[in-house]
Parts: sequence; C-alpha cells; structure tokens
Amino acid sequence: MRHVFNIIIMTILVLVSTVYSVDAGNIGAEVIDTASTLQETNITIVSPNGGENWLRDTTYSIKWSPSNRNTNVRLELFKTGILTSTISVSTQNDGSKSWKIPSTQVLGSDYKIKITNLSNMADYDFSDTNFSIIGPYITVVSPNGGNNWERGHDYTIEWNHIGNTGSNVKIELFRGNTLSRRISSSTSNDGSYSWYVPLSQTLDNNYKIKITSKSHSKYYDWSDNYFRIS
Repeated sequence: MRHVFNIIIMTILVLVSTVYSVDAGNIGAEVIDTASTLQETNITIVSPNGGENWLRDTTYSIKWSPSNRNTNVRLELFKTGILTSTISVSTQNDGSKSWKIPSTQVLGSDYKIKITNLSNMADYDFSDTNFSIIGPYITVVSPNGGNNWERGHDYTIEWNHIGNTGSNVKIELFRGNTLSRRISSSTSNDGSYSWYVPLSQTLDNNYKIKITSKSHSKYYDWSDNYFRIS
C-alpha cells in the first residue's frame, strides 16, 4: 500500500513540474513577443529633424523611419511648442509624405514636426530641434544705406532672391516716402541692374530703392537705410 501511495505522489509531482515548465515557457514567449512589439513600434523623424531652412510655397518630403507599415500616421506642425496645423490627418506609415508649405505660412525659426502612429498613440516622435520656414523673399543689397551716388554716373543696383519670386521685377526710387521715379518697370530677376543716375535727379540724402516682384507683389524689399544722390 505504501508503495502505491509513493507512486501516486511521484506522478503528481511530475505533472505539476510539467505544467509549471509549460506555463513558464509561455510566459517567457509572451515577454519576448511584447518586447519585440515595442521595438517595432518606434517612429523616428528623419527630416526635418532640425536646422533645415524650408521655403514657403515649395514642396518638400517629410521623412521618418516607419514603425509598422500596416498602420497610418498623423503629421502635425508645431511652432514654439504649439500646434499650428495638421499636415495630414491620416497617411500611410511608409516613411515619406510630400508637403507643400502654404505661401501664407508664418515665417519662423521655431518649427517642429510631430508624427503619431494612429494605431498606438504612445508611438510618436518630434523633430529633435527646430527648423525654419523662410521666404520666398527679395533682399536689396545695394544701395542699402549710406551710399553716395553721383548724378551723371552709372551704378549697379543689386539684390538677392530666394525661392519662386517670379522671373521679373520692377525697380523704383523713393525720396522719403514719395515715389521719385520708376527706374525700370520690368527687368529680369537676375540680381543686378545698371542704372545711370540722371543729371536732373534732385540732390538729397533720403533716397531708398524698392524692388518688387512683377508676378507676386507681396515679395518686395527696400533699402534698409537712406542713401545720398549728390
């Protein structure tokens, strides 16, 4: 009888040990699977990730390392940490999205992109540091203030332009706040224009040049300070 009892006890112990081993194995598998899932759900922004200068009215590719291509993501634009617009409510989590920056977008050097996995809202990323949204713009280089241009001489009016500011510009001379003359009603937007200062031009020290895009009048610039015609 004692022998039979011992056999029963041994059988029970073996069964318990087997169940424990199977459960432990399953628990281990679940932990590994969970860790693997967490590693797969990890969005990382590639661009813009900080330091870029992106032009208004221009198309760029927002890029990221996707966590799970079978999900969708939301793309948002933040300025000084505040949500300013939703670039895409939902787009495929494939690592790239084209974005044309609106021509009306406020200029600034404090923008970031946020990308969120819509299947796991805890899976998101921000640009590491700020990027800038600039121009397009025109900038007068010369005369930009303090110049002394003499009547009866040729001078080169110079400017820079960034982005799509049009193929032609008009160049105007202002005396104080009053238009003195239109130097050119339309000339190529190539950054320079040779101007002969007329002998009849009134002598004064409060002149400025204004350069304006012919096709986009919102793109223009003035000399920063007055220059003299002598």
